Amino acid sequence: MVVGKEPLCDFHTIQEAVDSLEQQFTTEAETLVILSGVYEEEVRIYRSHLTMIGVGHVEIRMNRYAKERDETGTEIETFATPTLFLGGSHLVLDNLTIVNSSGQGKNIGQAIAVYAHCDETMFRNCTFKGYQDTLFTGPLPPAPRERLEFGGVPIREHHTHYRQLYQNCYIEGTVDFIFGGATAYFERCEIRSLRHCENEAGYITAASTPEGAAHGYIFNQCFLTAEPDISPVFLGRPWREYAKTAFVNCQMGEYIHPLGWDHWNNAANKKTVCYQEYGVKDAAAVRLQRVPWADCFETVEVELSKEYVFANSSLANK
Repeated sequence: MVVGKEPLCDFHTIQEAVDSLEQQFTTEAETLVILSGVYEEEVRIYRSHLTMIGVGHVEIRMNRYAKERDETGTEIETFATPTLFLGGSHLVLDNLTIVNSSGQGKNIGQAIAVYAHCDETMFRNCTFKGYQDTLFTGPLPPAPRERLEFGGVPIREHHTHYRQLYQNCYIEGTVDFIFGGATAYFERCEIRSLRHCENEAGYITAASTPEGAAHGYIFNQCFLTAEPDISPVFLGRPWREYAKTAFVNCQMGEYIHPLGWDHWNNAANKKTVCYQEYGVKDAAAVRLQRVPWADCFETVEVELSKEYVFANSSLANK
């Protein structure tokens, strides 16, 4: 099935193609080829066993944001904002650019580009653009803390696991721009911090790893970059108390705050989070600067290899 602006295409919007596939009620694997172009649409995908391949520059773009008002005048909140929602499993996304173009600021708030409520999903050569909360890797925590419910895109299926692989991707943002509860492995990705509109500190990750989960976020051989003259950026802070995040053999600039990690105004989180850096050059010197409740090692932890993390998943040999 082919999506594009040309007459030869089966569909001219991505959502039309997805809707057609979801009406087939089949578990057979399908491939959706998307020809180059900018697709200004919200895309909601609930089906599993789907591969989406972009040919040329394929950009999916929308501008929903948390402070936006619905027809009743109520703010729509964070989880109603994604440009792309993925709710199934056994998905592959290749060479796609997903953008939330709403910008940043107090009148904007959070704005998700990709809401990945999915299991056994691989992203290859993809680009995710936004500011605060660019990439959400489901699942949601059991309950919100600030309101009665999370709201947002309806969830039709809950998975036993949420395992995701990001290879050769580019992800940008300002605050908590990679967040959520998935076991997510980022391999050879560029993680770029943008300048906050008020030049405040940035935060790359905000994991909400479920209690008892073996792994949360793992960044392997990634490149942490930033816009020039940016305020210090923290590697992460815990959206929930059992957050797990590890950086393995990653290269990062001096814009990373010497402390490395933040406990999000809750000292109790120091006892429950698991924050680690492996393969660190001059690890002893770096360790003296980092917060004492995070680990910094010169050697690499073998158990954080992709094959080990995804041992019981189809992602193990990808």
